[in-house]
Amino acid sequence: MTAQMHFQLERREGHLALICRSDPSLGAVCVDFEDPVLAWRQRHPAQPEALLKAVGLRAGQRLRVLDATAGFGLDAFVLASAGCELLMLERNELVHAVLADGLQRAAVSEDERVRGAASRMHLLHADSTMLAVESLPEVPDVVYLDPMFPARRRKSAKVKKPMAMLQQLLDAEPAESGMLAWAMGLGARRVVVKRPRIAGFLDDGKPSYQLPGSSNRFDVYLCQPSSRTSTSS
Repeated sequence: MTAQMHFQLERREGHLALICRSDPSLGAVCVDFEDPVLAWRQRHPAQPEALLKAVGLRAGQRLRVLDATAGFGLDAFVLASAGCELLMLERNELVHAVLADGLQRAAVSEDERVRGAASRMHLLHADSTMLAVESLPEVPDVVYLDPMFPARRRKSAKVKKPMAMLQQLLDAEPAESGMLAWAMGLGARRVVVKRPRIAGFLDDGKPSYQLPGSSNRFDVYLCQPSSRTSTSS
């Protein structure tokens, strides 16, 4: 039995949940964009949010962001709440299903802010590195990558449940390689890579600059934009 087969989807209280049969301690993970923690981040856009700084968002802009490793969509939701247009790619079919379920519920939320953010989040089931630039509807302003380390490489004992679930799934998939070169070849103005604070650079690529945090950091790669790209305003 492969590691992927240790996971399954269940419908629980109106939510599609992902569970790990081989590790019940992980519980059930669903995507809920009405979660109070997300609501707080959504209602405080003036916070010096490192993510917003990393993508280069300025007041009045509507950046087009390609989130090539969508996961459960939490960072994408923060960006969409700040006005960005998101195209999200998720290659794992189970994670994609849970995220799609969360987006469907967010689209009919009673909270106008949640509905608005969800309307700017567009999800595809796709392996990012297999996607050619010609297949994109338009060249993004920013490519965002969060290629998390597998669980066996993480040392922290306090990993949040959704991240722990993704790390377990990651153990079943091949390590990312060539993702940075793929992202930088799309013609975006910048590529942003989220990394654990003490991790090495993705594919050994030195960034233009970094934005450090307490547990994570953002490596920012400034690129020569493609002629297909128009400046967002």
